[in-house]
Amino acid sequence: MKRYFLALLLVFSFSAQLSAQNVKQIFEEGKSLFDQEQYALAQGKFAAISALDQENDMVRYAAYYYAISAYRADDAETAKNMFLQIKERYPYWEPDEMNYWLGFLNAKEGNPQESFEYLALVKNDSLAQYKEAIKKSALAAETEIDVLEQMLGEFPQEGAIASRIAELILEKPVEQQDINRLMSLEESYELKIDLGVEGIESSPKKSVYNVGLFLPFYYRSDSASLVRVERNWTSRMYYGAQLAVQKLEEEGIKVNLIPVDTRDARKSLAKMISEGELDSLDLIIGPVTESSINEVNAFSKEKQINMINPLSSNSEIMAANPFAFLYYPSNESIAIKAANYAKENFRKNKNAAVFYSGFSDKPRADLYRKLIEEDSFNVTIFEGVLPNESVKIQQLLLDEEEVDRDSIAVDLMMAEMDSLRAAGEADWEIYSERDFVYDTLRILPDSLGHIFIASDFSSLSTSALSGIDARPDTIEFLSSSRFLTAEQTVSFAQLERVNSAFTGTNHINYGKPQVTEFRQRYLNKYYTNPVREERLGDAYIGYDIVVSFGRLLHRYGKYFQVGLKRQDKIPGELTDFLEYKLSNDNRYIPYMKVRGAKVEIIEEKK
Repeated sequence: MKRYFLALLLVFSFSAQLSAQNVKQIFEEGKSLFDQEQYALAQGKFAAISALDQENDMVRYAAYYYAISAYRADDAETAKNMFLQIKERYPYWEPDEMNYWLGFLNAKEGNPQESFEYLALVKNDSLAQYKEAIKKSALAAETEIDVLEQMLGEFPQEGAIASRIAELILEKPVEQQDINRLMSLEESYELKIDLGVEGIESSPKKSVYNVGLFLPFYYRSDSASLVRVERNWTSRMYYGAQLAVQKLEEEGIKVNLIPVDTRDARKSLAKMISEGELDSLDLIIGPVTESSINEVNAFSKEKQINMINPLSSNSEIMAANPFAFLYYPSNESIAIKAANYAKENFRKNKNAAVFYSGFSDKPRADLYRKLIEEDSFNVTIFEGVLPNESVKIQQLLLDEEEVDRDSIAVDLMMAEMDSLRAAGEADWEIYSERDFVYDTLRILPDSLGHIFIASDFSSLSTSALSGIDARPDTIEFLSSSRFLTAEQTVSFAQLERVNSAFTGTNHINYGKPQVTEFRQRYLNKYYTNPVREERLGDAYIGYDIVVSFGRLLHRYGKYFQVGLKRQDKIPGELTDFLEYKLSNDNRYIPYMKVRGAKVEIIEEKK
């Protein structure tokens, strides 16, 4: 307060002196000091004139130069207050200049709201590019998205605010980014947002998406071959995909489904690729054979076209191609999830048996074994069993062997017979050779805690379950749920009886309304019920992939992964959920058990 009164006294003193002095001379002295960049001295000269209670250009310009001198002398607050005084005293004098400076100074102070309010009043087009720079500077200080969203509501034409909101969203971890808001900002303000996809700057949206279905149809002109094709799983998968196209069209989503026969000798994949026939594709479903996968994978990466393998769990498919996805979880993802379940639930008996079907399943078996053995489990049996030889698992669990009775029992039996013989009994040989041995299970009761089937072939699981069910002890069972279908041979009663557990891999709940709708569509169109295959493709898979990913294309554009990577999970059409936040394989893998003749998701232990 003392400094405030001193300042007033100085102003009154200067005013009294100026009444008798040449105001013009003092102004020129101040301007000369200003030009020499001696701003503190210039500020003193202009202060005396700006304090005069006069309406003329000399007083107005003195106030103007006083404000600028204050700013150049690193006193932005004084400069801002003087510009406010000028606006109040001379509202019609150089309004653009005053508003521009106030917008600039508020930006410097980190007040973006006030800065934008003043800059919005500047009408001079020659200041437009400078205004944009000031706006960006003002927004840089604001880190609260809610505040910026409120500002955007007040200044809906300001792309700079939209751009800043997008920047702050992208600064968050990928899984916390609001992809829907990003896409909205990108579309409304024509922003170029780095969506975090290698080599991709934007995800274009189209009115019609070209989706290639790459399967070994093996079309030929003779009637016998056509009959075989009609009965083939590839055709049934195609039929499901066609029904999905119709479903999407009802939702206003247009997909052009293009079947590509990967076994057509008349026109090889290599020729179609080299001639550019496939360049217009927006999504590839398939292929499923090893040679075709390698060929199309390279094409997918080069042309930056997303591809989804509908059947495999082989992570090598997506290893070197960021545009390659697996519809199912990878072997590694399943192994990790299964191992976590074992560590939490199989601690009483930590001896384990692991069976796999062959080369394609071995990565799952290897990783599972490694993970549980790190947690003090002991894998006593680790064996590959071919699907057509799966009965070996049941035999191994139920095989018996002849074992000698312990020596004490044998001695007692021998002593008993010796006594009878000594007593003159004619039938003293009351024990036969077989009485001195007994049959027991090769895998002794209670010597094995659990069995993990590292394969999706149902024959391996069925064989193991039959063996477990027939044993006198309790062995826990763990596998993926992929073999659980409406047409399965193993009964739910048996699964429940042995307390089996599963890692859910694209499991279909047949009580789901969408599944009922699909089955009715299939029946109406093809006059038969769809068949669920064990490991091959089928109508269910074709329908689920095309509907689920068709919606993703519609929502997020050609590179739908910009949405997948930012969400925990999204709903599938027939399967419950898809989750690709951390990888390009589906990592929605819940734990499941059979209860009351139904497959149910169980809660994970925290």
